[in-house]
Amino acid sequence: MKKKLKTLRDRIEKDSRIDKLVDDSIPTDPVEFATKLFSFKPTPYQERLLRDKSKRIAVRFSRQSGKTTVIALRAIWYASIHPKTLTLIVSPSMRQSMIMMDRIQNFLLNLPDSLRERIVSKTGVRRTTIRFRNGSQIVALPCSIHLLRGYTAHQVLVDEAAFIKDDETLIYSVIYPMLATTDGILVLSSTPWSKNSVFYKACSDPSYSKHIATWRDVVEAGLVKQEFIEEMRRVIPPERFKREFETEFIEDEDSYLPQNLIAKCIDPELEYYDPQSKPRGIFYSGLDLGKHRDHSVIAIVEKVEEHLKLVHCHRFPLETSYTTIIGYMRNLCNLWSDIIAVYVDQTGVGEYIVEDMRSIGIPVEGVTLTIQRKEEILGYLKQAMIEGRLSIPYDPDLIVEMNSEKFSLTKDGHILFTHSSGSHDDMLWALALAVYASKEGIPSISKSRRVLYNLRRMFR
Repeated sequence: MKKKLKTLRDRIEKDSRIDKLVDDSIPTDPVEFATKLFSFKPTPYQERLLRDKSKRIAVRFSRQSGKTTVIALRAIWYASIHPKTLTLIVSPSMRQSMIMMDRIQNFLLNLPDSLRERIVSKTGVRRTTIRFRNGSQIVALPCSIHLLRGYTAHQVLVDEAAFIKDDETLIYSVIYPMLATTDGILVLSSTPWSKNSVFYKACSDPSYSKHIATWRDVVEAGLVKQEFIEEMRRVIPPERFKREFETEFIEDEDSYLPQNLIAKCIDPELEYYDPQSKPRGIFYSGLDLGKHRDHSVIAIVEKVEEHLKLVHCHRFPLETSYTTIIGYMRNLCNLWSDIIAVYVDQTGVGEYIVEDMRSIGIPVEGVTLTIQRKEEILGYLKQAMIEGRLSIPYDPDLIVEMNSEKFSLTKDGHILFTHSSGSHDDMLWALALAVYASKEGIPSISKSRRVLYNLRRMFR
């Protein structure tokens, strides 16, 4: 009974505070707005970003800094305080834009009903759009030029701006003009990546207001402990730590796949297919096998004429049995309309896995990754990227692996590939094998084996 009475008193007190807040005007100061409405106490570096009135803003915050949270609150504040305005959220992919939109919606949906109804229209919260009672909107979009054209925005929040494909065209020729008539605000935020990017130029441009928060600021603010930082310093490559926690631009001169080349392959409208969706098309798969220290990864590319799209990439947990992996691959072959070939790295695991896969009807080809074969396979991947024949979704883990692959020349003129301690390249090699499997004129699945495979599928 006492517990129920206490709960009732707390609810009455909360309702009285809400009624008072509803009766008062919505705070125009963004920090007060975040504190009073959402009980969010910003850190000093978050306060500076919330209160920044500049028209051009560049943000480089460390991992675990609360960057997504503070930008989401800034979007809500701006839309609430500035009637009939449009705020666009733009990212390298729709999935990334929805991460920000989900954070915004969570803040709004957790408001008490009486307060939320005062800010948001009754039917205002949709998957990609939020409509406010004052006529403002927040809309989430991928960084697709044709989807962005036609908007006139008052504020554009570009997340992970360093990873945007054709960033000069998108930002200078599409976003800048849409802000011109409104004298609007552009906020570029990102993990540092290539120096050959609009984001890098913005971070050096005196007309941009800069906001930088390293891991030291995050630790001082109490968001993470020093022990976590030291752990991350041990387990990830030094260059990745410098980018993600020191917020430094690091160019890897010995990386086989340069950062700007990778960024050009990112398709903002491409998302991984649901493996249960039974997609139709012409597909090729690569399987990189690991177990204890390395992951096993399956990648699938779809071939449309001469263009390849990475449409599936699944990384298995360490210690996953090969039986489970074979079963997963067989299920994909059953569900997907036409997987022409599965190229498997059989280096170190022997041929028995390939034979097991072949015995159950998987159109498999074993590949032993010698120095020369690695050079050929990764070389074909790089050439496809240079020629613009490969598209990949925005997948941060894959992007890091692709850029982390280093190379050096052996005495006999071959290329030796390595990756930094603490990093992995399993996703990269699965992708490379899938792309290589699509190459015309190389030994692949024999005609008789292909016919047998089709017959088996027909009678399953």
